[in-house]
Amino acid sequence: MKTQTGLLVALILALLVLPPSLSAQLRIIPQAGLYVPVTDLGTVSTTDGAWDVGKRESSFAYGLTLEFFSAGAVSFRVSGIYGSDSEVPVGGVGCEGSACNLRSTVLGLSGGIALRVLPQGFPLRPYLLAGGGLKRYDFDVRSDSPVRDALGEEAKAAAVLGLGFDWDIGILRGIVELTDYISGSLVEDGNRQHGFFLTVGLILG
Repeated sequence: MKTQTGLLVALILALLVLPPSLSAQLRIIPQAGLYVPVTDLGTVSTTDGAWDVGKRESSFAYGLTLEFFSAGAVSFRVSGIYGSDSEVPVGGVGCEGSACNLRSTVLGLSGGIALRVLPQGFPLRPYLLAGGGLKRYDFDVRSDSPVRDALGEEAKAAAVLGLGFDWDIGILRGIVELTDYISGSLVEDGNRQHGFFLTVGLILG
């Protein structure tokens, strides 16, 4: 909870210190949806041997995007999004009961651009996203498991790619968006990590 609160406070403070000329062009977009990882975390060497840490389950995600919007094709964005607590499967020799219990949350922070080809006025306006940032993992090992020493809090640089579209039904405007936070392996000889956030957001401002 402290992580989510800190994120929201930081984004709100960023909004408050913007000069009026930028604030007039600012769109605030709260978002909610799913975090869907698609890659196993890899193999961890423990005191009991090699244990396989699999792909964590999908979970609820929510966040906030600040977009510096203009009538042109390119806009700038700052985003924070949080993938809530979910179970991570663990298996291997000696992995039994509570020793295999592992849960994880994921926090993504990014900055980048959105590219829109169609002009304003279309009810559905697709766009592409590109940027970079950080993906922070927080693992909760709920026993004296051998994976405790290998997996904890860790932040990785991430490339962010995505696509979405603006929608406008008159009284409400919003976005539907799919973004992939691509980061390096968390463990030795592990795979590149892909984590997708599929969200719907409402445009304020």
